Amino acid sequence: MPPSPSAKEWIKAGGALGAAILLARLTRTPLATLITTIPFLLQAFRSAEISQKKSTGSSMTREEAALILGVGAQASHDEIQSAHRRLIQKNHPDTGGSDYLAAQINQARDILLN
Repeated sequence: MPPSPSAKEWIKAGGALGAAILLARLTRTPLATLITTIPFLLQAFRSAEISQKKSTGSSMTREEAALILGVGAQASHDEIQSAHRRLIQKNHPDTGGSDYLAAQINQARDILLN
């Protein structure tokens, strides 16, 4: 007998169902056709989580950091600083931004400058 789904899996299934309903309405595809893809989506989520956990902790690579800041991997100090400043002004928690995004932007800057 398979284990019962966790709360996280139920949330993902609900999100997938909501996305399927929205997609069905936008594309005029029968909902039953789209619902059959939910198990595949959950499988993809699980494998993505597993690969993320297997990565080197929570630190990001230089390439990921460059993508977050929107600069090249070999960007100059000034380019990194100006990209960080521009993004942090838009995403700072004091101006209605997200704590998570601000932390990611700061971590990206730190990785590229060190």
